[in-house]
Amino acid sequence: MDTNLMFWVFLAGVGLDALFGDPRGMPHLTRLVGALSLWLEKALSALGGRTVVGGVVLWVVANGLLVAVYLFVRHWIADWSPYARAALDALLVFQCIAYKDLKGHVNAVQTALSTDIETAREQVSRIVGRDTDQMGEAEVCKAAIESGSENLNDAVIAPIFWFLVAGPLGILVFRISNTLDAMVGHRTERYERLGKFSARVDDVLNFLPARICSLLILGVERVGEWTSLKKDARKHPSVNAGWPEAAMARRLGVAIGGPMYAGGALVQTESMNGEAPDPVEADIGRCLRRMRFVYLVFVALGIGVMALWG
Repeated sequence: MDTNLMFWVFLAGVGLDALFGDPRGMPHLTRLVGALSLWLEKALSALGGRTVVGGVVLWVVANGLLVAVYLFVRHWIADWSPYARAALDALLVFQCIAYKDLKGHVNAVQTALSTDIETAREQVSRIVGRDTDQMGEAEVCKAAIESGSENLNDAVIAPIFWFLVAGPLGILVFRISNTLDAMVGHRTERYERLGKFSARVDDVLNFLPARICSLLILGVERVGEWTSLKKDARKHPSVNAGWPEAAMARRLGVAIGGPMYAGGALVQTESMNGEAPDPVEADIGRCLRRMRFVYLVFVALGIGVMALWG
């Protein structure tokens, strides 16, 4: 893609997300990948069982099919105009970035806390995969901050990173792979083997972005603390998600993590920044402001990188 067009594609995609978020009535790439994943899971399980090889096939077929469709459509509309192709790419960027929705979900938890704990539990259940029915205020605050920090990388930093590295194909493959990890990359009896490959690919694709995200959360004035995050980051079951979460805990001066249950089973026990006090409602607002800062800085960096390329 022409570098100048790539610059405008990026701006248009980010701008569309800022304006519209995820319109619920609009067909969306993530929902398409989710539906395809369910179909492939069922077909492959019936053909050969829930195996690691089947998981590799699932990832390759999902990525291969969707990338092929995208390239075909892109090539077809390029005959009309390079601007039509750029519009398609901007729509792709728009569907691969989800800052507005992420901000809205975290903000909804903070708003609900001012109403009652039951409403807050309901809101936080929409953004975490753990049990929420017995959460107190501190646990709700922790869950909101953790989800906001982790998904700041998955929904913003990582897709933009891969767009800068490899253009529209980079952001597309990242979004497909990240969604497949969310669908099948679980350490459960059902998905341990079938989802292993998708989980490992997602780990590789998120490795650098997660650490960049953690650096931005800490900020220039506290960059010297970055290497000390490793101890807390290792407490998270994910090799990547712990980095932005540990950085946010350090930045806000609060403890997050601690005992977590999913399906009634204990899945995590250790706290990050455990010597600090538990977060309160106001800390969710501070987390949101830091998320906005990181988002704006990384978008500005992306614009700067493309301007230099141009």
